[in-house]
Amino acid sequence: MKAFIFDMDGVIVDTQGLHSQASLEAMAAFGMESTLEEALEYAGTARGTTYREIAKKRGIEVPVEEISQLKDRLFTEAVEKADLEPIRGIPALLKKLRAMGIPTAIASSSSEEFIAFIVDRLHIRAYFDELLSGQKLPKSKPDPAIYRLAAQALGVRPRDCVVLEDAALGAEAAKAAGMFCIGYRNPSSGNQDLSRADLVVDNIEDIPVETL
Repeated sequence: MKAFIFDMDGVIVDTQGLHSQASLEAMAAFGMESTLEEALEYAGTARGTTYREIAKKRGIEVPVEEISQLKDRLFTEAVEKADLEPIRGIPALLKKLRAMGIPTAIASSSSEEFIAFIVDRLHIRAYFDELLSGQKLPKSKPDPAIYRLAAQALGVRPRDCVVLEDAALGAEAAKAAGMFCIGYRNPSSGNQDLSRADLVVDNIEDIPVETL
């Protein structure tokens, strides 16, 4: 291992539930009903993907950009009220990686602004060398572009990178990029299929950093 790359929502901070609830409310406001289980199928994808794919399954057209804007507003309001803390084990993991001299990055489908907000709110910005958003890339996870970009930014070959993911599509992206993937079973992320991951853990503390 020469670099460690983190997804953010559901890995560093438990905001996946807030994302999903905001998405459900935004879709409902435009007459498209869904469920938490269905919304979680698209965990880790870029802005608008959830609504576009759900509408496609129903054979209907919806104003994706308007739904996305409403979702962003609802989500921001929820986050501002939430008592956010890093997921258990993340602070210790970040400190250990720093002590080992391992470069780190966040590679998230969230916006640059929200990534910055989270690392500042949690007081962990100093532990990351790169903060990368996939929103400006042509394709979102499971496309590997965001992870390849992270490896390039860190100056490390993809095969020397370890990725920590909680979502099936994210794990698929990491493996497509040629990286070692650790799947974290976060109950808030729903029943994600992490079978593509090389290692699956129920607790962040169980990650064997020294032997990766």
